[in-house]
Amino acid sequence: MRRVLFAVAAVAAMSAAPAAFADCVDYDPARAARAAAALTRNPPAPVTLGMPTLDGLVLDASRTAGDPVCDGPTPKRFYYTTSLTPLAFYSALHPNIRRRTETDGMNRTWFRNPLSGDRLYLTSGTEITVQTGADGSISLLKIAPATPVGPLTAESQPYTASEIADWTPWPGGRSGPREFLRADGGAGAPAAAASPVQQAGQQTAQQTQTPAQPNCPAQPGSAEGSQAGAQIGGAVGGSYGRAAGAMLGGLMGSRRSAPAQSQPNCR
Repeated sequence: MRRVLFAVAAVAAMSAAPAAFADCVDYDPARAARAAAALTRNPPAPVTLGMPTLDGLVLDASRTAGDPVCDGPTPKRFYYTTSLTPLAFYSALHPNIRRRTETDGMNRTWFRNPLSGDRLYLTSGTEITVQTGADGSISLLKIAPATPVGPLTAESQPYTASEIADWTPWPGGRSGPREFLRADGGAGAPAAAASPVQQAGQQTAQQTQTPAQPNCPAQPGSAEGSQAGAQIGGAVGGSYGRAAGAMLGGLMGSRRSAPAQSQPNCR
C-alpha cells in the first residue's frame, strides 16, 4: 500500500512540475512593465539597502524588478546606473567601506584592498558590484543588501579612495613606503621583493665574493707527515732513519691532504 501511495505522489509531482517550470520561463513583458512602474513610483530608500544617500544614482527599475512570477515579488538585487566616475563613487562611499583582511599560512593578518575583483562590502554588510566599460566609466552598479541589513557605521579604512579606485595593492603606495600593512599589529613586509632571477643573482654573488682569509689555519699535510716520519725513523735508525722517515712521512702526508679543498684567498 505504501508503495502505491508513493508512486501516486511521484506521478502527481511530475505532472505539477511542468506547470511550475512553465510559469518560470513564461516571461510576461506586461507583467514586468507593471512591476517596474511600481518600483519606479516607490524606489527603495538607501537605508533599506544599507547604503548612504548618494546623488547621481539612477535606479534601473526594469532590470531590478524583472517578472515578479519568475524573479519573485521582492527584488534581492538592485541595479543602478550613474554618471559618477569610479573615484567619485568610491570617495562618496569611503567612510563606510568595510576593511578587508587576509591571514597567510604563518597566521599573520594583512590588510588588502577592499575592492576584490569588482566587488566590495560596506559596514552594513551590503555587497556592491561595480561594472566598468572599456573607457573606465561605470556601466552598471549591482547592490545586494545583506539579510538582515546591518547598521551603516564609520570605518577606519587604511586605503584611500584613489588607492581603491586604482586597485593599489598596498596602502600608502603613492606617498608612503611600498609595504603591505599588518592588521594584527605586527611589522609590515616590503612589497617590492626581489624577483627569483634577482635572488639567484644575489646568491651567486655571495658565493663568488668570499671574504679574504689572512690567517688561514694550517692544513694537515706534508709538514705533519714529515715530523711524524722523522720521529719514527729516528727511533729506528738514527740520523739516516730520521731522514728516510721524514721523506716517507712527507709523501704520506701529501697523499692524505690531497682531497682537501684549497684556500686561494689565504694570505
